[in-house]
Amino acid sequence: MKRRKAKLGILGCGKMASAMLARWLETAALLPGEVVACTGTESSAAHVARTFGIACGTDAQAVIDDADIVLLAVKPQMRVGVLAQLHPHPDQCWLSVLAGVPTQALEAMLPGAHVLRLMPNTPVRLGRGLVALTPGESATPADMAAVRTLLAPLGTVVDIAESQVDAFTAVAGSGPAYVFLFIEALTHAGMAAGLDPPTAALLAQETLLGSAFLAQQSGRPPSELRAEVTSKGGMTQAALTVFAERAWAETVTDAVQAAVARAAELARG
Repeated sequence: MKRRKAKLGILGCGKMASAMLARWLETAALLPGEVVACTGTESSAAHVARTFGIACGTDAQAVIDDADIVLLAVKPQMRVGVLAQLHPHPDQCWLSVLAGVPTQALEAMLPGAHVLRLMPNTPVRLGRGLVALTPGESATPADMAAVRTLLAPLGTVVDIAESQVDAFTAVAGSGPAYVFLFIEALTHAGMAAGLDPPTAALLAQETLLGSAFLAQQSGRPPSELRAEVTSKGGMTQAALTVFAERAWAETVTDAVQAAVARAAELARG
């Protein structure tokens, strides 16, 4: 009996595609038999097949031929070499997670395909991610509906205009790295103040988690919540004064702008 056509084909199964795939399989949003993938080498394909229990090889066109929806997750700088050899089916839905590559450029390389751009962040692995969704001119309402259903187990889907994707990526896509950096720094600061490493790590993680949850649930501006913690002349004010003197807020803004600039460089190839 011929196997049913796969619901999803994945081109490139690196960290982000793997995080998304793991969540889909864990929630049974997709079954292993409904996914087919390819990677650049036989060894990596074998690893993906063992890890997820899906069909995975190195023939990208075979994946395309067997999939209703294609997730394009190769490295952005590899896109031209990969896509130049491929022939999408007419009206096939393609989802791109390539940073810095606009839908218009992908539509030019994938004639006849319906292209949508995604930008997920790594918390999608736990269903607590953010996913930007940007349709290309070729995408239809039916494509959008199908993709929203597919993305639902990953977290919150945010409609983003093409002109805002790089900003979204710089804040939400790269943002987990900034948060992890802060947790790391706060942990080391706690150790320097005399805490043992496990306690310092726990305090940093739980403080960040609880504070973010409070900000989300209260609906109040972070500035108000910060003011409630900051007694005049107290410990918190002393710490915040150091942040201000070191222009911490401006540094965050500069970092995000650097990420946006890098996205523009990637778009230029």
